[in-house]
This record gives sequence, structure tokens and C-alpha cells, in this order.
Amino acid sequence: MMLPRDLCGYDFRRIFLKGFQVQASIGFHSHETLQRQRIVIDVDLYIARDQAPIERDQIDEVLDYDFLRDEINTLTMKRHFNLQETLAETIADRVLTRPLVQLVRVQIQKPDVYKDCESLGVEVLRRQKNPT
Repeated sequence: MMLPRDLCGYDFRRIFLKGFQVQASIGFHSHETLQRQRIVIDVDLYIARDQAPIERDQIDEVLDYDFLRDEINTLTMKRHFNLQETLAETIADRVLTRPLVQLVRVQIQKPDVYKDCESLGVEVLRRQKNPT
């Protein structure tokens, strides 16, 4: 992944959630509003290593990333999303509330929409407005 130019000099730690499958109420077609469908979510978080040094091998030195799976579960169970873009942006917004996170990539795929392709989806890349 290409980092934004002003972040290229940073030393990052990447945390990821890959292939997380949930049943979500998502889509604007009438058949999509009637029942939940499988979506696959990937999220990458980038943390500046100098902002979160690991010196004691303890959880309080890093971002406890259990929140990520929990947040996505809560979001997808709570409401209907018409657009994958809205869900991806909402996840990115939630992740960027964590002070250590400098950059986030969220990819959402609907694997069961078309029989002649693996999936279709959307990806957003967002960063803190003022990276440290």
C-alpha cells in the first residue's frame, strides 16, 4: 500500500483484521433490505511506533485491538446501511477516534452478489487530520 507522501518518513506498526465475515443489513435494492447478507471486512490500522513503544511486553503499551471486531459487530447489528461506502466510512471514523491510529484502510466486500466474480466492494483509506 502506498502511504500518503507526508507519512512516508514514519515508522509504523500495522494491525489488521482480515476476512472478518458478518451478516449485515446492507444494500438499497428491495431484496437487500429484506434479509441480511454476508459481507467480508478487512481493516488495517497503522500506528506510529514512536508513539507506542513496546518496552515491557504488556497490553497497556499497545492498542488493544479487540475493540475493532466488537465495533464492527455492533455497527452491523444495530442498523441498516444502504451503501458499502457508508459502512466503510463509519468504521474508519470509529477507528480514527483511537489516539494512536494514524492511518486506517477499510475494505468491504459482498462475495455473494454476482456468480461470475469473486466479490464486489469498496475500500477507503483515511488518516488522522494532524498526524503526530
